[in-house]
Amino acid sequence: MLENTAIFSDQWVWLIFVGAGLLMVLMELVVGIATGFDLVFIGSAFILGGLVTWPFHSWVLTLVVTCVICIAYMFIGRRYVHRWTTIKKYQTNVDAIIGKTGVIVKAIEKNVDGIVKVANEEWKARAADSLSPGDEVVVKEIHGVTLVVEKAKGGNG
Repeated sequence: MLENTAIFSDQWVWLIFVGAGLLMVLMELVVGIATGFDLVFIGSAFILGGLVTWPFHSWVLTLVVTCVICIAYMFIGRRYVHRWTTIKKYQTNVDAIIGKTGVIVKAIEKNVDGIVKVANEEWKARAADSLSPGDEVVVKEIHGVTLVVEKAKGGNG
């Protein structure tokens, strides 16, 4: 009786791996890309491990092949998959101004905006401190079309 049970489990263990792999792929669909496609690839490793070893009826072989595929993905493929799926952030024209230096054209007083020239363009600007024409400033933020600046370290005055 025990011998028949061992044969049954050896013959059908590949199906358990394929089912587990399909379940992982479906979980990735539910969770979304938050897991970085890891569940899809590990689930695919389970599916491949089960299908490749199906004719051999050996749970040990199924386990070994699945582990080898998972380890290969974790150490080789994962780096490339995550690089491929990473969303690259690009600065837009306005965001590219943050961190740039400029020169005060029209004085900035407390609660009174002035004008600053950054990269050959003049912008409305405000600052926490009063700044005079000719002072060198650094752009810290942008609110709408107004730059928030502060005096540059080592600037004039």
